[in-house]
Amino acid sequence: MSAMGAVVQYCGHNGCFVADLFDVENVVVVRANGPVTGENLIRDGSLGEPTHHLVDFPAAGFWRPQLGVFVIPKKQIKTLK
Repeated sequence: MSAMGAVVQYCGHNGCFVADLFDVENVVVVRANGPVTGENLIRDGSLGEPTHHLVDFPAAGFWRPQLGVFVIPKKQIKTLK
């Protein structure tokens, strides 16, 4: 699951961000290239199609979007491509 420069769709939002994904035991650490906020999400398609989809169900895990860091169970990130 580890990936560098992944294009991650943020939950159900129509927006993406670029991040590195690190597979650690039974979680994935998602490190975005900056804060993940409504204003920072890329919505114009300039990143191409998302490669991964980050979801917040069933448990949010450790979410610090203002820092661009998420630590989530593996089942909460889906590989799209």
